[in-house]
Amino acid sequence: METSTRPPVGQPWHQATFAAAWTRFWRGYLTFRGRAARAEFWWWALWWLILTFVVQIPWVIGLLTWQPGQPSAEQTATLDQAMTSFNPFPVWGYLLSSLPPIAAVGLGLYAALAFASALPWIALASRRLHDTNRSGWWVLLYLVPFGNVVLLVFLTLPSDERGARFDGR
Repeated sequence: METSTRPPVGQPWHQATFAAAWTRFWRGYLTFRGRAARAEFWWWALWWLILTFVVQIPWVIGLLTWQPGQPSAEQTATLDQAMTSFNPFPVWGYLLSSLPPIAAVGLGLYAALAFASALPWIALASRRLHDTNRSGWWVLLYLVPFGNVVLLVFLTLPSDERGARFDGR
């Protein structure tokens, strides 16, 4: 499909392709108005699955080849104090500092990808919820225990023509 015949971001495109979903995801990073078709949303979900698999390869390689050393006496004291005071930060710091470099790179790549795509994902999910005639605020279910299951169901529902009410907002 030619670029000129594609609907703008915010209008559902039910025939969106795998490649078009990538473009529309990044172009609509701050577009919370309008709607997104299931094709746009689920093609992006496949992109996310592939990208996270690829960036986690170095992480997994690093973990599989990791031979953790023994912490020093000072580190042991800090870790013991952290465990008894329920303070996880020194433990995380120790674990991150003892990772092999390739695992740290993989973790960094994943964190960068997650951080860069968080806001566009919220925008896309909001538009997808609009297409099912639900407010984009339902995306906050992700923050509630087991709310992500309900959100997943909402995101899989077919388009509802009444969702057009979100086009002008």
